[in-house]
Amino acid sequence: MKAGFDFHGVLDAEPERFALFIEFLMFQGHEVHIITGHEETQEFRGRLISMGINWTHFFSIISYHKSIGTAITYDENGGPWMDKELWNRSKAEYCKNNSIDFLIDDSDIYGSYFTEELSTIYLRYSKGILKRVFKCFQETAMNKIVKGLMLCQKTEN
Repeated sequence: MKAGFDFHGVLDAEPERFALFIEFLMFQGHEVHIITGHEETQEFRGRLISMGINWTHFFSIISYHKSIGTAITYDENGGPWMDKELWNRSKAEYCKNNSIDFLIDDSDIYGSYFTEELSTIYLRYSKGILKRVFKCFQETAMNKIVKGLMLCQKTEN
């Protein structure tokens, strides 16, 4: 499975809980994608690590668009600005191109690009979402265990 997580308003909202959930996913062999608008820098990677957040893949909207030559300007505070439509659809395109199974993000704007033709499940962040997601994982795992036990029982008979 491939799981995606936004940083601002998601990972930084409950870093301890997300760190544990991400560790669980990675222990199970799943991919964890940080999918953010924040530029990919050593400083930002260090910030994630200091929060206990690990990942297998990293996607930065701004770093990606810099790499393909998208016109970007910076305001007086160093904040990047680019075509709004390109920015807003970048996360959905990344998820589509990388077969991400679900993305947890806090923006309704990005969520509107996750249409039915896109197989990624868009989960709008809210407090308590991890409990609901983890419960689904537990139920799925339990169903697999029960099915496996039933197969074992059938082969013994």
